[in-house]
Amino acid sequence: MNWNKITVRQYQDMLPIIENESFTDLDKLVKVICILTGKSEDEVDSWPLEKVNEYKQFFEFDFKKEVKRRVKVKGKYYRVNWQIEKLPAARYIEAKTFTGDGMFKNLHRLMASCVIPQKKILFFYFDKKYNAADHEKYATDLLDAPFPFVYNACVFFCSVLMVSIKDILSYSGKELAKQMKSQDLKILSQSLQSITDGFTPQPLSQIMKESV
Repeated sequence: MNWNKITVRQYQDMLPIIENESFTDLDKLVKVICILTGKSEDEVDSWPLEKVNEYKQFFEFDFKKEVKRRVKVKGKYYRVNWQIEKLPAARYIEAKTFTGDGMFKNLHRLMASCVIPQKKILFFYFDKKYNAADHEKYATDLLDAPFPFVYNACVFFCSVLMVSIKDILSYSGKELAKQMKSQDLKILSQSLQSITDGFTPQPLSQIMKESV
């Protein structure tokens, strides 16, 4: 198993175990293996230690920091939307909510604010209309997307959004400025900074890849 086989749902199930200080390292490892494999703890306890230790890689973000353009999940296609300046104000407000209340817990919801649903006809992809009422439906789909895809896309989205906030604050005519107070934007900026610390992406033109 590798990181690209781990879904957002699985990582969200893993995180409370990894962060639980009452568990020993071996307890954590066994419980994480159960989440990733569907095996019982009794089954995993019978494994050779060498096999158990292979799963230690999932305690570190040891995957390629590569931002991809599109993902297929549950037979549906979603394209990451990098055009920050065209996002409606409501999407910024969603980002403030989802980053401020714990990024990992809300990773799928944050991602749902960053994507456009698509349909594929032959070898071509066409954008569908983003329906704000279906946000939670999109988010539920993205729970089963590969964790590295969603994590990398969200962090990069946040880094781009953070850069745009300065311009938004200085341009009160923006729709966003009418709906969000300057203080709210500053709080959002602080949340985004904590998320993007240590993440230095390459230029967008270089790192965008096709995932399907």
